[in-house]
Amino acid sequence: MARFVFFVTLKLNKITIFALYTLIVACIGIATIVEKYHGTAFVGEHIYGAWWFSVLWGMLTVASLAYIMKQRLYKRVAVFLLHASFVVILAGALTTHLTARRGTVRLRTGIPEKVYVDNDRRVEHLPFTLTLKEFRIINYPGTDAPLDYQSVIQFLQSTVVETPSDEILVSMNHIGYIDGYRLFQQSYDNDGEGVTLGLSYDPYGIAITYVGYLLLLFGIIATLFSRKTQMRTLYRKAMMMALLLVSITVHANSSPLPVIPADIAHRMGTIQVLYNDRICPLNTVATDFTMKMTGSASWKGYSADEVFFSWMIYYMPWEQELLLNNPKKKGADERKAVAEMFYSGQFTKIFPYRFSTLTNHHSSITWYSPGGQVLPREIPVKEQFFIKQSMDFLTEAIVTGQHDRALEIVAKIKLFQRDMIGDVLPTENKTQAELFYNKLRSIKFPVLITLQLGLRWWLSGHIPLSNGYETMLFMAWILLVLTIVLFRQVRIILVIGPLAALCCLLVAMMTGSGSEITPLMPVLQSPLLSLHVMTVMCAYALFALQMMLGIYAFLLNKKKKAAVLERTTALSQFLLYPAVFLLTIGIFLGAVWANVSWGNYWSWDPKESWALITLMVYAVPLHRSSLTALRAPLRYHTYIVVAFLAVIITYFGVNYLLGGMHSYA
Repeated sequence: MARFVFFVTLKLNKITIFALYTLIVACIGIATIVEKYHGTAFVGEHIYGAWWFSVLWGMLTVASLAYIMKQRLYKRVAVFLLHASFVVILAGALTTHLTARRGTVRLRTGIPEKVYVDNDRRVEHLPFTLTLKEFRIINYPGTDAPLDYQSVIQFLQSTVVETPSDEILVSMNHIGYIDGYRLFQQSYDNDGEGVTLGLSYDPYGIAITYVGYLLLLFGIIATLFSRKTQMRTLYRKAMMMALLLVSITVHANSSPLPVIPADIAHRMGTIQVLYNDRICPLNTVATDFTMKMTGSASWKGYSADEVFFSWMIYYMPWEQELLLNNPKKKGADERKAVAEMFYSGQFTKIFPYRFSTLTNHHSSITWYSPGGQVLPREIPVKEQFFIKQSMDFLTEAIVTGQHDRALEIVAKIKLFQRDMIGDVLPTENKTQAELFYNKLRSIKFPVLITLQLGLRWWLSGHIPLSNGYETMLFMAWILLVLTIVLFRQVRIILVIGPLAALCCLLVAMMTGSGSEITPLMPVLQSPLLSLHVMTVMCAYALFALQMMLGIYAFLLNKKKKAAVLERTTALSQFLLYPAVFLLTIGIFLGAVWANVSWGNYWSWDPKESWALITLMVYAVPLHRSSLTALRAPLRYHTYIVVAFLAVIITYFGVNYLLGGMHSYA
């Protein structure tokens, strides 16, 4: 009788956990939609910050602890650490919710401030006095693109009399600490004489939460290396698969349009230009222009340089061919907008001039396009003449067939640039690397992705994970690495891996607006961001593989290949562990980054919320030993295929439908 009562209680406990778990996932998903229409403050007050939402999490925690004790999971160290870590993290979140203080403080240069405004718009007193000494914007060298925002703050303890003020620096990804209070850069006044700083005081909740993160890491490591988990058995079952191959071909043809000589076009492509707030060769502009006008980085056998500079000189036939002859072609409006930018000179800011200032012995650099625009009087007549006329002389030399003179004028333009701002121009090696990278952009074979990512990293100065285009390239690269690592043991990966990578490349091409190399926004200047994105994208790549394995499993079932189906299922289940663990680590790395950068490790942004939903959805089949419904292979694969919708919503749905501060990628 006692045994019967035990099993009934255990069954009810599992049903309770599943019901609460599903309800929480549904509430978070609905909240992201409500936020779209009613705003962040509304869902923060009525859902995420509501008492009933905290009660749901509390009930799930209690029910889970009861299940752990009844099943004696504390005897399995790895499993216990994993589950206990989430309990500690939730305890930290509750402590933060109950005890943390958050708000904003506005400072103007030289004016002391002793109060801040909390999240409920109440004015609260600070235990110290803050004074803004200086606010400065640091730009990327040679451009007006901001690299960092910095506030120099003086603070004086209110309880100390006649003590010199101390100073702290608050900038993007660099928090200022004063007696447990954390100050982080939020915004600045248009006149540069004032700033708004975010303020956070949460010494207890953060400490508890970080302990939970450490327990989680130990639990993941213990699970991966434990001999008592199912991973070793699944790995052995997954090591026999079938071999298929995928091949890709490319084709090109020609066009009779007037074209400038290829060597002159190539030489013109090495001229530096200010483009997308960075200094780069004109070849980069030509490549982006050609891709937007034709859909490829080359056209009918002509390079991007030949297309761009031939349009510049023989604009009527090229405009007729690529713009006017295809008015109904998809993307016509975008191509017209690009052509207007071309004619307005936005793509040809190739003449820099350095202006000296009387204050602080600083200088500023302004870039000008060729033509007849009015130039500042500070520019000497000789330089003004060169800026206005040199491109006309170059056009004349090309049209009249003066080959050597054309190359000489190109060399003079480059010499003008070196004389003006040689100290901030890219090196020759970096220029050649970018030219090579631009050539690779027209080739979509997956084997070249590593080289593309490496060159983007070098040319941009940061890990290429800052937008949707780059993360899709990285995901394709991860899929190919997995293919190389696993293909000897798991032959079907030779089909699924490259196919999934090609899908990622297709998505990258469809979102090609991020293919341009641009400076990294100040808020993203953190190594933690790169680790966060890399781990999350690795997880998404594994989920994509599992989804394709699920589709493959349906085909195997139709062909009644039970043995291969079993090994396919084992492979998918094996990949589930690192996929879920990587996503978990990625989410909490993002939380640590957010906490270090702006004092709040979780803000229920739609991207954060859907990443958590994805984690919770994929965590379910990890418990298939206690879930009868997922033990059958086809039911398991059906769940995995449907679960991939959560990944799609997290990556694309949030970006294009729900918005939020993570919608850039």
